[in-house]
Amino acid sequence: MKKFALILLLAMLGVFVLVACGSPAEEPTAVPEAVVEEPAEEPTEEPMEEPTEEPMEEATEEPMEEPTEEPMEEPTEEPMEEPESELRTDELEGEIITFYHFGDLSGPYAAITGPLVSGMEDAVAAINDAGGIRGATIEVQFADTGGSVDEAVAAYDRFTSADDNILMMITYGSGEVEALASRFAEDKVPSLSAGLSAQGFYGPDSGYVFGLGPIYPDQFGAFLDWATANWADVKPASAGDEIKLAYLSWPGAFGQGALSDEAVAYAESLGVEIVANEQYDLSPTADTTTALLNAQAAGANVIWTNTLAFGPAALMNGLGALGLQDEFLLAGDNWTMDLATYAFVSDPALAVGLVAPFPYLWWNDVDHPGIQYAEELFAANERTAGEHNVGYLLLVAGVDVAVQAIENAIDEVGFDALTGEDVHRALTEMGPYEGLQGVIQLDYSNGSRSPHVTQIRQIQGGPDAFNVLQDWTGTPDLRPSN
Repeated sequence: MKKFALILLLAMLGVFVLVACGSPAEEPTAVPEAVVEEPAEEPTEEPMEEPTEEPMEEATEEPMEEPTEEPMEEPTEEPMEEPESELRTDELEGEIITFYHFGDLSGPYAAITGPLVSGMEDAVAAINDAGGIRGATIEVQFADTGGSVDEAVAAYDRFTSADDNILMMITYGSGEVEALASRFAEDKVPSLSAGLSAQGFYGPDSGYVFGLGPIYPDQFGAFLDWATANWADVKPASAGDEIKLAYLSWPGAFGQGALSDEAVAYAESLGVEIVANEQYDLSPTADTTTALLNAQAAGANVIWTNTLAFGPAALMNGLGALGLQDEFLLAGDNWTMDLATYAFVSDPALAVGLVAPFPYLWWNDVDHPGIQYAEELFAANERTAGEHNVGYLLLVAGVDVAVQAIENAIDEVGFDALTGEDVHRALTEMGPYEGLQGVIQLDYSNGSRSPHVTQIRQIQGGPDAFNVLQDWTGTPDLRPSN
C-alpha cells in the first residue's frame, strides 16, 4: 500500500515537473501580446480623432465667413444712395415760383394799397430780368378785396384750392390777417404782412404771419418812450409837465390796433394818462370836430391816431379849422407819415409837426444803395408821383426779403422738396434779414414775428422832409399775453 502510494506520488510529481518545464515556452509569448495590443490601440484611436476633426472645422468655417460677407456689403450699398439725395439748388430755369397777394384796390384803403401792388410788380419784374430765383421765374397772382374781410377769405380759399404748396403770400390789412392767421398756420403758408396786427401775429392760433414793421402796440410804446424822454423840449406851449393822451382813431382791427391792454398798461407805467378814446368815420370826408373837442375838454395835450391817408388828414384839417393845431402834439402809426396823407390834407402846412415811428428808410435817404435801387425801379416803370410813397418802397424791400428767405430754404432742402414750411423755417432760423441792404430790418428769431426796432421821425416840411428825431432804437415788447 505504501509502495503504491509512493509510486502515485512520484507519478504526479513527474506530471507537475513536465508541465512546469513546458510553461516557459508558452507564457512568454502570451504576455508580450497583451502588452503590445493595449498600448497600440489607445494612442492610435483617440489622439488621431480629436486633432483632426475639431481644429480643422473651427479654423476653416468661422474665419472664412465673417470677413467675406460684411466688408463686401457695407461699402457697396451706401455710396449708391448718396447720388440720389443731391439737392437741386441752382439752374432752375423753366421752374415757376408764385407770389400770391390780395388787398383793397377799390375800397377805403386803395390809396395805400395801390402803391404796394405797384412796388410788388416792379420788384418781381426786376428780379426776373436778373435771372429770377436761381433761374426760376416768379409769377404774381393778385385779388382785389375791396376792403372786405369776407372777400379776403374768399381770395385765400381760391388761391389755396389752386395751389397746395404756396411758398409766399403777402397781405396788407389787419382785419384779413386776424381772420386768416389760423388758416396760414394750418395750411403752412408763410405770409409777409403790412397789416401789423398784434393779434394776427401773436394770437394763440397764429405762427405763419410775419410783419414788415413793428406791431401797433410796440409802435405806440416806442413813441411814448421818446415823448416821455423828450417832453420838456417837444410839449405844446400850453401843456403841463404830464402827458395826457387822447386816442382818436377809426373803428376796427386797424384803427384800434395800438390800444391793447399791454399798451395801456405800458402807458400807465410811464406816467402817461389816456384821458380820451374817440372814434371817427373811416371816410375821406369824416368830420373830426366832436372827437377833437372832446379831447380838448379832457385836458389832452397829445393825440395818437392809428389811421392812414385820409385818416390823419381828417385830424389835421379839423385842428386847422378849429385853430387848435398848437394845442396838441399830433402822433400816429407808421402809415400816417406818408405821401398819401398829402392827397387829403387841405393845406400841406397842417401836416408839419406830425411825429411817428418810422421802421424803414425814406426816399430822402438818397445816399443809401437800397433807396437808389428803388428810385431806379420807380423811374424805369414810369410810376406816377402819387405812388412815390411808403407802400411802394416797403414792397420793393419786402419782395427782396421774400427772395432771400426762399433762396435760403432752397439751399437747405433743394428746390424739388421745397415747401411753405421750409420757407417758414428759413424766416425764423436763418435771419435776421435786411430788405434792400437795410431799408427795412427784420428779425423773426426766438418766437418773434415782427421787428422790434424803429426810428422816430417828424414832418418838418413836405414829403422830402420826413426827418429823423431818433435813429434806430429798440421798441418795447408789447405782444399780447395770450
